[in-house]
Amino acid sequence: MVRSFSEWKAQAALRLMAIKASCKGDQRIQQAVDTLLTKLRYLRIRDLASFLVLLHHAAVLTEEFLSVLPTEEEVMAWFAKGEE
Repeated sequence: MVRSFSEWKAQAALRLMAIKASCKGDQRIQQAVDTLLTKLRYLRIRDLASFLVLLHHAAVLTEEFLSVLPTEEEVMAWFAKGEE
């Protein structure tokens, strides 16, 4: 089932907060999560590519960030609908 863009954003925010809670000792991960949460709050579908690049860079710190990624099917559906 394809989540809506809003559903994905909410689930991504929860996942990012869980990553932050599990990596309390690593300041770089804490900062990456804070940056991603701020960007996610105001994220529009047209800016999704830049957010995905930030996730890619954060994944260098811990692969847990990859769990935030939407599926390819979801991204294609969102762009097809012009969903915000």
